[in-house]
Amino acid sequence: MQTPLFEYPNPAPRPQILLLGNGLEHKSGQKSWNKLLDSLKADPALTIPEDVKNSIPFPLLYQLLAARLPMPAQLSTEDIKQEEDRLAKAMQMMIHSSNEHLDRLPGLDVDHILTTNYSYCIEKAFYPKADFGSSRVRGQKRFYLAKKPGTNEPFRERDYRLHTGYLAKSVNRQTGIWHIHGECFTPKGIVLGHDRYGRLLQRIADICASQKYNKTEREAPTKRYTSWPELFLHGDVYVLGLGLETNELDLRWLIRRKQRERYATGRIYYYEREPVDGFTRPKHLLMQANGIRLCSAGCTEAVAFDAFYQAALDEIARRVREARA
Repeated sequence: MQTPLFEYPNPAPRPQILLLGNGLEHKSGQKSWNKLLDSLKADPALTIPEDVKNSIPFPLLYQLLAARLPMPAQLSTEDIKQEEDRLAKAMQMMIHSSNEHLDRLPGLDVDHILTTNYSYCIEKAFYPKADFGSSRVRGQKRFYLAKKPGTNEPFRERDYRLHTGYLAKSVNRQTGIWHIHGECFTPKGIVLGHDRYGRLLQRIADICASQKYNKTEREAPTKRYTSWPELFLHGDVYVLGLGLETNELDLRWLIRRKQRERYATGRIYYYEREPVDGFTRPKHLLMQANGIRLCSAGCTEAVAFDAFYQAALDEIARRVREARA
């Protein structure tokens, strides 16, 4: 059965976009990033002190843990295959279940949900009975925003899916779900190591460079979005449950590109419990330098994560409604 092209259903000036990280999946019992990386060790006996781990950006930490030391200067085909096999096996252990926070997502009525998570917990919030472990189910729910040049056929992507997501139904609109760092049942598209971050960033940069406008226009043109980086450039983005550390080089690059976008009317809202000393940590200062609005939803670090996520989701729902008013 041919999957139809998905025509963007909400041609608002600013798409309303939720960017979710692993924080909201902890309630479902999902592994933390550190535990996931530990499960990918090539040498189970390799021990790295916690302070050393914390000093290494996780894309590089993954490359360290995925290596059998000492490694040769040139990886063999078998070395690469073994690494990919370990990654695929670890992805099979992912949990795919919703929770009280994720269950609220359909009620937010956002246009799109971008996630760095590899699991299908978000899909479970929209399709409680669907088994996304089935390729048939994934194929039925998949949509495409781009066409093959000169045709009406969908532009199908095998690994890095910048034009392909899953179509879900919110209360009042369709919502696209995008796994921007890959999904567990497509292990060759999983973005973890520096190599794959670099490949993804190259594709994002190419999409951004392709944005063309009439130089005589005084207002933003009507936009037909064909990829999630375009949606990010032009929409309001609400970030929740994502550390957005400096090692997220693809998102950091795209945030800066959004600042320089000629018709970028949207803002980025980053939600985190406010530290005792305020938003003064290096990553917060870097966010502010890139035009990101820091939001706590009235919660400090003393507030439990459950209460914070509920308050943040309430505030995001309000901002989405106001943006469409």
